Amino acid sequence: MLPSERASGAASSSSAPADSASPATDVAPPTMPAASAPDRGGTSPSPPRTPAPLPAPTVPALGAATTPYRVPIGDGIHVSYAREHHDYPASDIFAGCGAAVVSPVNGTLTEVRRDDAWNKATDNPAARGGRSVTIIGDDGVRYYLAHLDQVEPSLAPGQPIEIGSSIGTQGKTGRAGACHTHFAISPPCLNKEWSVRRGVIWPWGYLDAWRHGDQASPVDEIRAWVSMNPDACNRAMQDPHAADS
Repeated sequence: MLPSERASGAASSSSAPADSASPATDVAPPTMPAASAPDRGGTSPSPPRTPAPLPAPTVPALGAATTPYRVPIGDGIHVSYAREHHDYPASDIFAGCGAAVVSPVNGTLTEVRRDDAWNKATDNPAARGGRSVTIIGDDGVRYYLAHLDQVEPSLAPGQPIEIGSSIGTQGKTGRAGACHTHFAISPPCLNKEWSVRRGVIWPWGYLDAWRHGDQASPVDEIRAWVSMNPDACNRAMQDPHAADS
């Protein structure tokens, strides 16, 4: 584990810049059984069968498996990032408009947002990240990459993704003044929210390690943050804008 260089931020201020949201995944409507034919023998027809409910989302246990790590920008591209980020922990990675953005881990895609729904007049915090991708790493940690110009067309929620796979190109969608990739590390929450997803620990120390080939894992720091903030996801999911994530 790499100790955090900065104290972790709290999870929720709606006035702070947030990050993106993902469109709801299409779900096919349940197939209802055909109406029962009248029973000519005089017995009552069987009641319609109630479709089984959809399974609840699952979250991998922190540290249950491992993954390699890398800086989420394509090979051979110069990157820079500050060791601070206004009022909550995250890193803005600068590599240039159109630079390749790649997965920092092996994991599973959980959110893929292709539309840029942010509007300056309303400033919905759930849409500030513009086009974005969320990955739950095989290590159980959530990785959020926002302000993408384009998202890889083949990506869809639920798909596995390998480290170094393309997720899109760097841009300035959402509430961004210049091309950069907002990179955030957080624990997964079971339902939609934006204020934990935008970042809870400082990524720059891990980025420093990964760019030099050191495989520093954020698992222990995320586990400690969860222990100190056990209700953070519940509070975040109750935010008025959570459903827009």
